[in-house]
Amino acid sequence: MSRRTALQVHRPFRDRATAALGEVGMMMRSACWPVSKLRRLPRPAPRPGRHPVVTVHGLYGHAEMMRPLARRLLAEGWPQVVRVGWSALRCDLEDIARTVEAAVVPLAEHGPVDLVGHSLGAVACRAWMKTMGGDALVRRFVSLGGPHAGTNLYRVAPRRLREALDPQGPWVARLNADAEPVPTAVIRARYDRHVFPPERANIPGIEEHVIRTSGHNGLLWSRQAHDIVIAFLLD
Repeated sequence: MSRRTALQVHRPFRDRATAALGEVGMMMRSACWPVSKLRRLPRPAPRPGRHPVVTVHGLYGHAEMMRPLARRLLAEGWPQVVRVGWSALRCDLEDIARTVEAAVVPLAEHGPVDLVGHSLGAVACRAWMKTMGGDALVRRFVSLGGPHAGTNLYRVAPRRLREALDPQGPWVARLNADAEPVPTAVIRARYDRHVFPPERANIPGIEEHVIRTSGHNGLLWSRQAHDIVIAFLLD
């Protein structure tokens, strides 16, 4: 067996280990979010061709988890990045969608915005665009690890959110019944332990980008994922 073939055989094991260890680190970084606020975000220096971005975090997350992507976008010339926050203990999917709407509407007075959602936040973005008319205000949408076909772990979610994550629930069928209303990109983790099986992060008819060395939350810190977001929003 050649060295190249051997490397190809063993690479999945290394990728899986890298993703798993990375998830531990990401959990620690998320828990230390007050410390991250000590490092200020870049001051916006807008460049042509860039639109305001609204980001939406996932289940049991918080708005500061979107800070790494916001930092990268602002450093690359985006004019504004708004990070939407919501509570998993007080919201159902429609509540989250209305929170997204409240953030987007003021920004959209001067033109459409771009939308980036992580995990359940991505599902809420689709719910707002596809069932509440939000697509009229959105130019492009990026899903980071969104469980668009549900997840086998839906029972660990608060009761009000379980039907949004249930593979046999009404939201999965409703949101996947027709085509996406705006240009959409899917970025998912090959070894996702939140969206399970990981292929449930797909959206029918949409090309996906699979990150092999980052887990579910690691997508938020992944430079590779950030590169894909930037390329898609500038395309």
